Amino acid sequence: MSDSEKYYIEIPKAVVNANRIHATSDVTAIFSNGRITLKEQSADNQNERSSIRAFLLTSLVAGILAFIVFHIQDLKTVPLRGANSITQVSIYLSIVFGTVSFFGTVVKVRKRKLSELKWRHLITLTLAAALILFAILAMFFKIFSTAFIGLRLDMYTTSILVGLVVGISTYSLSVAANSINFSTITYTLIALLFGGILFSMITNGRPDWWQHNFSYLGTENVKNAMYFNFTLIFSGLIMLTLVDYLFTGLHATFKQNRRMFYLRILFSLLAVTLAGVGLFPNNPGWTHTVHDHIAQLLVLWILIMIVGIKWLLPDASHEFIVTSYTVGGLLILSDILFQHLHYLSLTGFEVTACGLVFFWLILLLLHLRNLALPEAQFQTKIIKTTETL
Repeated sequence: MSDSEKYYIEIPKAVVNANRIHATSDVTAIFSNGRITLKEQSADNQNERSSIRAFLLTSLVAGILAFIVFHIQDLKTVPLRGANSITQVSIYLSIVFGTVSFFGTVVKVRKRKLSELKWRHLITLTLAAALILFAILAMFFKIFSTAFIGLRLDMYTTSILVGLVVGISTYSLSVAANSINFSTITYTLIALLFGGILFSMITNGRPDWWQHNFSYLGTENVKNAMYFNFTLIFSGLIMLTLVDYLFTGLHATFKQNRRMFYLRILFSLLAVTLAGVGLFPNNPGWTHTVHDHIAQLLVLWILIMIVGIKWLLPDASHEFIVTSYTVGGLLILSDILFQHLHYLSLTGFEVTACGLVFFWLILLLLHLRNLALPEAQFQTKIIKTTETL
């Protein structure tokens, strides 16, 4: 007879209930970088199966729909670009199927582990995901069409390619929705803002846009101005989602925590004005006046938050306070370099200021995340047992 040693980790009941782990569940333990992470195996397997089913189903349906479209148009060969092309049909079907898949998946995730997300948040995240998918596909096909100028394929091959593109797009959004949490929402904000602005720079049709100002990308003088404006609008809406998500966990009400309540109001105003900058482009006429006033309000909210951060967040770390004041000082320095020394151009000043502000806002969101969603720590012990075989 030989003895077999086994070790068990004791987990508090509160942690088990909070993570909805059942006593009969199959749990996978992942040891990495000195940490042990427990994941419910059945949930991961179910998510993977759902995503694969979405890929197979949408690939088949999209391929059939693409073939019907090309057959109705009586196209013997299908062009890569233009009307009724591989690019156009792939993007349209990917947006439709991908958006439906993302929304359906994120609704299930909300019921399972993110009940604090409201319906307006789900709609905002879904629209943002669709916008990011559109930008990625548009850039992909722009590069692809440059490499294969004048390419035309038969209907059957084209339908298969369209089905694969739509299937991969749907699968990607389904996986993204399954892993939705604070970090992925923050990454969505970063990807949407930087990706949308970069896409606007590349596709605006005016290489000399930087000689005017940053807001010029959203004016009627450039192509695809709506991409820049939609980027700002949806970035503001996603920021509102993050604000609601975080400050609900911080109990930021007037009665419970007034300082945090005031910070929530300022953050919400900041998000609304960011969306307002995109909603009212810098076109000649009354929209120019409204655009300027909203942009000035945006700067005002930022300055109030930076100056008052020590009062608004009395428990903030010394490093964060120093970083906040450093960002404020750099903003003042960039303004002096622009307005008084004329070292920076208007576009250079706007890009520098926007980069500093966005960097600080991400730091602030991460700092609030640590306050609202701290890592769960609990005392545990390893139990050793010996079984006789």
